[in-house]
Amino acid sequence: MGKAFNMKFGTFHLFQKPAGWTDEGVFRAELEQIQKAEELGFDAVWLAEHHFQWYGIATDLMQIGAWVAARTERVRIGTAVVVLPFHNPLRLAEQAATLDLLSGGRLDLGVGRGYQAAEYSGFNISMDESRARFAECVEVLVKAWTQETFSHEGKYTQVRDVSVLPKPAQKPHPPIYVASWMTPETIRFAAERGFPIMSPAGLAADQIKTNYQLYAETLESLGRDASGLELPALIHIYVDENDERARRTGMEHARRYGASLATLGTSVQPDGELSSEYQHYKQFADAGAALRETRQELMLFGNPDSVAHKLKWVRDELGVRYVMCWMNMGGLEPERVLTSMRLFAEEVIPRFRTVEAKA
Repeated sequence: MGKAFNMKFGTFHLFQKPAGWTDEGVFRAELEQIQKAEELGFDAVWLAEHHFQWYGIATDLMQIGAWVAARTERVRIGTAVVVLPFHNPLRLAEQAATLDLLSGGRLDLGVGRGYQAAEYSGFNISMDESRARFAECVEVLVKAWTQETFSHEGKYTQVRDVSVLPKPAQKPHPPIYVASWMTPETIRFAAERGFPIMSPAGLAADQIKTNYQLYAETLESLGRDASGLELPALIHIYVDENDERARRTGMEHARRYGASLATLGTSVQPDGELSSEYQHYKQFADAGAALRETRQELMLFGNPDSVAHKLKWVRDELGVRYVMCWMNMGGLEPERVLTSMRLFAEEVIPRFRTVEAKA
């Protein structure tokens, strides 16, 4: 007999602005869905940072997170992700600590390197520097939160006898989650520091499983317990009472999102080249790549019974215990998003709240 565990479920918010939408309309719809997520019993809301394109217009997650903190009482406030190379580590340490205090210790700081060439170009930062900037920023954040006064002599950040205040409510600091695509270096980086990894949308199911295995193996090699891991995975979900209509609607809007990823979310730089840090993105260069058959198994579209059946497979076969539910994708109408959220919360989530883990 294995021990009982509850799956966790959060909602994911890209703040995408398709044709015909206004900035105000996007924010109104997303913020309403965030408030509804708490009412419906979701465990967390996750906010995505992007810049300079309608692919996503949530540019300041600390500011949006403060709004969420003021209007909710229970849900965790996650970032998926803060793109560290674009931030001054000291300012981010202050901002994140402030948000953690304002929310009563509810911040989950998801971090990553980003992947969109247009964003790096806009900030005039080389994509070749992404990994080094990311690692240095993480180091400064942890020092800022855990040391009264600290110094740091890095390539991009130099700090001399600085005391960062306020300190976060959570000790030693808010949980740090690391976005992992398919690079073993990133997975090992996270595991060695005890940071959970996050799986983005678009990964094949077997790749999620492989990433989880590498993460667990790294922990075990360090003598740490790898059981009961809660490693969030971002998964497209759309629920409707009518199974066929749900599948049709879900795929239509997933394809719309996929088209925006292919045209706006490219890692190809203005000179037509890929940075050496992003060679693994080659296979996602065309519009259909993120929607190949190997990835449709992670698109949970259908009526509550159908979605629950697919979710059981995700849990049992891949080991996913924490799902970031991407319910608002590709310009899906707000009313449909809210209906999908309600059906999922009321008819699917309760089936996964207490299960018997395999021995």
